[in-house]
Amino acid sequence: MADDAFHPRPCDTKRAVLKRRLSAVCALAVLTACGGPDLDVRSLEHDGPTWFPQVVEFEQDSGLGLSMTTDAEGFPHLAYLELVEPLPPGADAPAPDPLGPVLPAVGHAHWVQEVWTHTEVAQSEEEKPRKLTAEDETAIAVDAEGGHHIAWTEGGKILYSNDPTGEAKPEVVATVDAAGLSIWADESGTPWIAYYEILSDPEGPTQLIRVATLDGDSWSVETAAEAETSDPFGTGIGPGPDGPIIAYGSSSGTNVTSRQGNIWRSEVADPDGGLGVSMDMDEDGNPHLAYLTEEGQVRHAHSVGGAPWEISDVGAGVAVATTSIALDDQGTHHITWQRDVDLGYANNAGGEFAEVPPPAATAGGQRPRVAAGGEDVYLAWYSPTGTRLYLATYTEDEPLLAVPSPSAAPGGDGGTGACEPEGTELAVVAQGLQFDTDCLAAPVGEAFTMEFDNQDQGIPHNVAIYTAPPPDGETLFQGETFPGPATQTYQVDPIDEAGELYFHCDVHPTMSGTFVVA
Repeated sequence: MADDAFHPRPCDTKRAVLKRRLSAVCALAVLTACGGPDLDVRSLEHDGPTWFPQVVEFEQDSGLGLSMTTDAEGFPHLAYLELVEPLPPGADAPAPDPLGPVLPAVGHAHWVQEVWTHTEVAQSEEEKPRKLTAEDETAIAVDAEGGHHIAWTEGGKILYSNDPTGEAKPEVVATVDAAGLSIWADESGTPWIAYYEILSDPEGPTQLIRVATLDGDSWSVETAAEAETSDPFGTGIGPGPDGPIIAYGSSSGTNVTSRQGNIWRSEVADPDGGLGVSMDMDEDGNPHLAYLTEEGQVRHAHSVGGAPWEISDVGAGVAVATTSIALDDQGTHHITWQRDVDLGYANNAGGEFAEVPPPAATAGGQRPRVAAGGEDVYLAWYSPTGTRLYLATYTEDEPLLAVPSPSAAPGGDGGTGACEPEGTELAVVAQGLQFDTDCLAAPVGEAFTMEFDNQDQGIPHNVAIYTAPPPDGETLFQGETFPGPATQTYQVDPIDEAGELYFHCDVHPTMSGTFVVA
């Protein structure tokens, strides 16, 4: 179950975003061989931990059902759904991509030699589409040998694959109506999958907490607990002294259950919880839970060394979907959740949980997942607009982003510095992962329009105006993110104070410049 079992899409490194300084030269050579543009490697300077967002997947409607983990080297691995983009009325279907997957599909993305590599875990056949919908979900684990284990729901079944080649037929774990998947691989590389089985018998419990494991060539499924709760469903699974520990929610609150001999026994961690549960284990094997109360408040609970459970409030705002929790190498807890209009993120690096503003590109994001690798923290999410699947790294390092070499373009100032307003109708073009100008200007105190022409095929961009580069700057305007080729005209309210501001693309922050108000 090694990485060489994966068959990535041809020339997939054309999508690469470089992360480490030492890999830049060889990665650039690969990009050039794939027919990419001339590239310039730029360092992003910042003060303290900062979010660096990037696009992970472009394929139509990608990112629903998202799950994420890290491997032993600290690199992120994501599993997600790739669905067919609904066409606007009267629109023609795009020409099939001969190098792309046959949708709908289950996708996997991870870092290989410091670039994103994409693989289809299970894809459709030309005449036989898979039965995947927006309500399905995935779960991913990486074992100690680097083997990948992915489970997902599809057509009233739970399916599983490890180190997919695109040719092996996925295995059916169970034929059930399931939700809240989580997966763990033990020291021998054996997968364990926890989930809610949704029941229809009105006389019995609403759900069963079930755990499935691969026993030889077949799957063994047993009941770990009975539950009565409502959506959002979430479980967590990890190593315990006598097998797996499973975290789940029920009417009794947030619970953990573990096997003692031949019996599963449950313990209540917090009686005022039970929704959207997630779990991570610290290096000493102590479980740490994130979850929601019935009022949608985010909480954390842990039990260290078998001591009584300690409960902490995590963040503000009403959460509407499952939580996600990860512990980094320093023991810092990282928790993310979805609110009605944005995403929340908090950590306890200062001793108590405190919210940290996520990147601006998370606005409207859904199903956020968090994972930790070494000193870096990864936040991934699905966006209903743009290219759907994003990942941001929260780090003190200075990652390098590979972008096309800047060059002067017609209509821009060619990088000459500050510019002056020439009316209230602005225009900017994105092509080759760069804007055609690094200076825009508008008259003080007057509303203006900005015609944004995104010429990058399948790549999302926007234009956003800030008082200074994020995270320090205040957001003054944030245009809608959309993939090219397409054009939108933004309507921008008056900016009442003169001065030099900052603009960039929220998805690709190296696309940036000065915004002059005079």
